[in-house]
Amino acid sequence: MKVCLIVRRLSTKAGGIAVYTRNLIRTLERERHEVELSPGERFSYFLWQFFKVPLWLVRSKCDAYHAVGVIEGITLPFFKPKAEKRVTIHDLIPLKHPRKGFKGLFERFFIRLGLFSAGKCDVVYAVSHLTKVDLVRFAGISEDKIKVVHQPIDERFLLEPPRAGKFREKGKFMVGYISRMDYHKRHALLVELFKQWDNPNARLLLAGTGEEFERVKKLAEGDERIKLLGFIPDEELVEFYDSLDVYVHASKYEGWGLPIVEALARGKPVIVFDDAEIPREVKGRCVSASPRGFPTTLNGFYFEKKVLRKLSILGLRVVKTLFQ
Repeated sequence: MKVCLIVRRLSTKAGGIAVYTRNLIRTLERERHEVELSPGERFSYFLWQFFKVPLWLVRSKCDAYHAVGVIEGITLPFFKPKAEKRVTIHDLIPLKHPRKGFKGLFERFFIRLGLFSAGKCDVVYAVSHLTKVDLVRFAGISEDKIKVVHQPIDERFLLEPPRAGKFREKGKFMVGYISRMDYHKRHALLVELFKQWDNPNARLLLAGTGEEFERVKKLAEGDERIKLLGFIPDEELVEFYDSLDVYVHASKYEGWGLPIVEALARGKPVIVFDDAEIPREVKGRCVSASPRGFPTTLNGFYFEKKVLRKLSILGLRVVKTLFQ
């Protein structure tokens, strides 16, 4: 069977959708399917969406077409109306937590357009039950058409032996967070809360780049315990998690929460905020803390090493059950 994937970007900097796409390609090839990729976006989103992809769709001849994200599938039903069509939807962040201004209007318009097209596909894959509920609520897509398929992690997070981690500082209690620095990821809140924790032996490692980077950098100034690492390539992710004692995911909303699952797979306890909207399959494996009580939660982990070890073992076990 020949499967055509509609993909904007495959680079690590493209985030969770790129990771999902690379795993999907490996799975399809392992099942002996032939895989063809659409042309990627390089210079202009509009050129890619409304010229390059339609032209490729008209010329391509595949048994099935799979858009790896809601934006990627906008033109699919119109240029391949009779073909088997699938789309994966990861989250509806622009609708649930909209930005202000023109950029927010732009995002919401294209998400709505993508959801309209998704309704015309044969199968809609949601990465979590939370995303499925959102699809029914915001797009009116029939529940029977939606299949929940959890976003897998790369096998190396489970198979590679523990390592010291080049980001670790000897004798320090290492706390970390990796995510693109977007408005809903709440890096600034995490920095402010961490600064309230008066522990000179603690370190906060923030990995990632994005529109909030400069703001977060300014907030962190004056506290030498906080380190902004910038973009971390795929090949160093295991080392990043292995450098930590505790992983914190401060995001307000996640369609799945891939870094959380990766951290659990590396045997790291994970803290999320209790007001965060994260799929129950993932959030239920974490320690929930209120923003006000976050410094106290960190303090408890710092002094209770036995609790850390127990949570590490438990986290690794539950990640394995997610993908059985």
